[in-house]
Amino acid sequence: MAQRSLPVGIDDLSLYVPGIYLDIRALAEARQIPYEKLSQGLGLQRMALPDAGEDAATMAAEAVAELIERNQIDPRRIGRLYLGTESALDGAKPTATYAIGMLQARFAARYGDDCFRQCDVLDMTFACIGAVDALLNTLDWVAGDPYNNIGIVVASDIAKYELHSTGEYTQGAGAVAMLVKAKPRLLSIRRVVGVATEHVHDFYKPRRERFTETPVFDGQYSNQCYQNRMAEAMADFRQRAVRAGVLREGQFPALSDRWARMIFHLPYAFHAKRMFVEEFVEERKAKGVWEKDAARYGFVEPAAADFPDKKSFEKAKASFLKSVSESALYRRFVREKLEKAQRASQETGNLYTASIFLALMSSLECDWAEDARLAGKRLGFVAYGSGSKAKVFEAVVQPEWSGVAARFGVFDKLHRRRAIDYEQYERLHTGEQTEPVFAGEKAWRLEKIGTEGVTLGARYYAEG
Repeated sequence: MAQRSLPVGIDDLSLYVPGIYLDIRALAEARQIPYEKLSQGLGLQRMALPDAGEDAATMAAEAVAELIERNQIDPRRIGRLYLGTESALDGAKPTATYAIGMLQARFAARYGDDCFRQCDVLDMTFACIGAVDALLNTLDWVAGDPYNNIGIVVASDIAKYELHSTGEYTQGAGAVAMLVKAKPRLLSIRRVVGVATEHVHDFYKPRRERFTETPVFDGQYSNQCYQNRMAEAMADFRQRAVRAGVLREGQFPALSDRWARMIFHLPYAFHAKRMFVEEFVEERKAKGVWEKDAARYGFVEPAAADFPDKKSFEKAKASFLKSVSESALYRRFVREKLEKAQRASQETGNLYTASIFLALMSSLECDWAEDARLAGKRLGFVAYGSGSKAKVFEAVVQPEWSGVAARFGVFDKLHRRRAIDYEQYERLHTGEQTEPVFAGEKAWRLEKIGTEGVTLGARYYAEG
């Protein structure tokens, strides 16, 4: 009899979020934007901001350190630490090596100066989907030797846009670390993955004469790319699942029916419920219930042939989709599948690679608090990275999940942060603020950058 392979997946997660935030109301007032447009339209409440000296490496190190401490892991057992980020600090040296340096300093007294010597370290970059790529790669690595391989995947990013730009109010910062191993307590992840990729310029960070951390982007085009890749990846997932025997042909004509919760990459809190409306309609059609829905709720779907030009048709289609999104039918879907995942995002803004994993932590912690019965249920993941690529996969919630989620402390961390005012925000954004806003807090910070010779540009960190 063939030996059954061990399940692999996520055993635990930890979040690091900077200790300061800007209230979206303060930004709305400074930019003369109606606050309700941001709070009720996009779901934005607070913007997580890195303090002076914080970067993708420090946040990654903080998240990984918590994961190691909470699970009492001997660092010498960690075979790899893969970082997904689009906030890299160097064009050649992985940002993860800086994080490893900080972790080695933290744990050397207990485990020796070489406690991370045999740890494989790597950055993976594909806009906001890079950490999902790192996770799926690490799952395969663990499955190759499930009795010995333990890995950590960390997503760490700073979403920064130009002042006064249309992306400014979606900014955020933070890191999520994941312990990846066999027989996980939290989620077992099936390695059936739907993929859709297309070369586009919806959001990117080109090489320019003057270095800048901020991207070139087209928000509306990026939303359309997200929606297109999502639909293509979901269709690809279905085909692959049928070939793998995970689904029967024709089973679950609406894939969302298969999943107790859906976990999306969230550039802003309400993004998933906005992006999924059209797919929701297509799923209702696939189930054969759309005509009944339309009659009950008064939906009138426009046909392109009835309009003189594309612009007028698109306007009518947008109005139709809005009517669907505001219906009791769709609101019930959002409440059941999506809403818990967006609660933490409302408090942070976009975390780029970490946003989908913050959504996961948010959903599971809220379900734990509400005593939901999720063991054995499936979660569907919809990941997206500009440029552009989407991946769709699923996980099965494990029997011990609630005990793990109970220790996340996501909302406790969010509630313990301190607000800064608009003037402080602008000084941090421009780099004028060089010292932490709240000095004396124990955290890793960038101490200095080398200025000459073979140390030119080298980054040195201290825990203070």
